[in-house]
Amino acid sequence: MRIVWVQYGDYRAGVENFARGGEETYAAQRYSVDLTTGLARVHEHVSVICVNTDPYDEVLENGVHVQGLRLYSQVSVPELVKRVAALRPTHLISRSPIPPLLRWAVQSKVQVLPLLATSFPLGGWRMRLRHWRAARVLRNPAIQVVGNHALNSCLDLRRIGVPPQKIVPWDWPPTVRPSERAAKQSAATAGPVRLFFAGVISEDKGVGDCVGALKLLRERGFDARFSFAGAGDIERFQEQARKLGVESAVTFLGKIPHSRVVSMMSEHDLTVVPSRHSYPEGLPLTIYDSYCSRTPLIASDHPMFRGRVEDGFAALVFRASSPESLADKAEQALRSPELYAQLSRNSEAAWQRLQLPVRWGDLVETFLAGPEAVRTLLTKFSLATGPYVLPSSR
Repeated sequence: MRIVWVQYGDYRAGVENFARGGEETYAAQRYSVDLTTGLARVHEHVSVICVNTDPYDEVLENGVHVQGLRLYSQVSVPELVKRVAALRPTHLISRSPIPPLLRWAVQSKVQVLPLLATSFPLGGWRMRLRHWRAARVLRNPAIQVVGNHALNSCLDLRRIGVPPQKIVPWDWPPTVRPSERAAKQSAATAGPVRLFFAGVISEDKGVGDCVGALKLLRERGFDARFSFAGAGDIERFQEQARKLGVESAVTFLGKIPHSRVVSMMSEHDLTVVPSRHSYPEGLPLTIYDSYCSRTPLIASDHPMFRGRVEDGFAALVFRASSPESLADKAEQALRSPELYAQLSRNSEAAWQRLQLPVRWGDLVETFLAGPEAVRTLLTKFSLATGPYVLPSSR
């Protein structure tokens, strides 16, 4: 087989980081890197095209051919299609729903697996048109299966017109479990109250809402502090914190190894996943990490969290884009030891509810095993046939 991956996320950087003895910078990074590396040992050719890096083109020591480019800003979609075609793939795994690329694969009789981790939010006519174009090609019978991360993103695929019989929800294998930590009984009884965020430092991810909520909590008498782990527009939010008078109460840690995320969450009193509706979430792994830390979660009402994060069970849910609502929910958890203990105690059950039977690597290996293996998978685990508990409102 000649296998080509097209993805956001720099495979080469991951390989080089691990060769230096570095740690994972995000969950399941080593798992995905190792799977791709393993394919190169048994197949004629494996290429990974990363579409959000500076240009490069080389063959790594592990035998994987890698290309880097910046799609849209420097390289057009037709040029991307030409580059993929030049590699003469028998199998294409596309981590993003790029309709011209998928159409080319279908027309060229290349086996194609759309292996997504994205939602398809409601929006204006331009967004609806993009979704219609994506759904039109994903419906093509030549595309046997479409994978997407977590249930709600798969329900989005169904909503835009992809048949549920060909949609398979997938997940990453767990590397840590809530059972490894004891449930918490209360927030810190002495010293500051500490809140924690991990992810991209951006407005759509809700970082500005966190800074605004921090100011409100401090005005309400809490010695609240907020730690932010991740890369992004740090200077912008440092300036916001300065203008709001809370600069001394925020800490921007930059990128940290994923191995430290759960332990740092555990050291804090609350974890916050504040994504705005405008951010195209699948189901962020920080929710899984939060449950594993046993630190109560404050999460936004992002559509992709609906039915996955239950208000009052192991998390409290606030109105996205509202610092006041976020502060209200944080205060509710902090002022009630009984509620705090309940949220922490229920985190193991909440984590268990998120688990799915099909892992990312399972879907890749089944796709490469051929159409009959895919048909068997679909009879058991498609959105139409699998053992899933679906939110009634979707």
